Amino acid sequence: MNKKLVAVLGIAGCLSMPAMASGLDDVKKLSQDAFGKLAKDLAAITAIRALSPAVSLNLLGVDVSAELGVANVASGDVWKSAGGGSTAVIIPRLNIYKAFSGGSDIGLSLGAAGSSGLTTLGVVGRYQLLAPATISPGVYVRFSGNRDIGSSTVDVRNFGLDLVVAKPIAFITPYIGAGGTRTETKPLGSNLSAVTTSNGRLFAGFDTNLPFATLSAEAEKIGSVTTVSTKLGFKF
Repeated sequence: MNKKLVAVLGIAGCLSMPAMASGLDDVKKLSQDAFGKLAKDLAAITAIRALSPAVSLNLLGVDVSAELGVANVASGDVWKSAGGGSTAVIIPRLNIYKAFSGGSDIGLSLGAAGSSGLTTLGVVGRYQLLAPATISPGVYVRFSGNRDIGSSTVDVRNFGLDLVVAKPIAFITPYIGAGGTRTETKPLGSNLSAVTTSNGRLFAGFDTNLPFATLSAEAEKIGSVTTVSTKLGFKF
């Protein structure tokens, strides 16, 4: 197996180990209002992030990366009451993107959310509307769908639509983006009602091409939750 791929898989495995503990076991003890606040935090925590400039991969290229984010939940008391643990939620994620013709990329994303016990699996589609040129920036639209797998306390399904603008400058590509998410959170094993939330999102970051890899960093705000993330990737 390619050494770069082995390195990314190893990093992702190490990052995800502390996130696999069970959590959110006390969701059924929450009031409906409190569950609504929890749903808003889960919407931001489980969303798939850009962490990529508006530049398509080369035709038939592959991008494998491991990322790590930290989000401070907005409703800390509710988060702890539900059994979510620390309000500074660590979010590890493994991403694999495959390039296709016409400036489109399709990817898979596997992540976790701190000690909440949530593991998420998602699909991402990116389409480059405008390739970067000498003066003009690159622009792409991004679609994402994400849901938890294996949780016995909540069922979270997250959908996103974003527009990303970037301008390569030497070996650094800064980017900004905006969009929105729509998330449905269902409690399992309780009499609480499902909650659907819609949130705007704003984010900015940069991507750096190193001799052996790519390094990205991003700050994002969804609703009242701010997440800071970094990503190490390898392109083939």
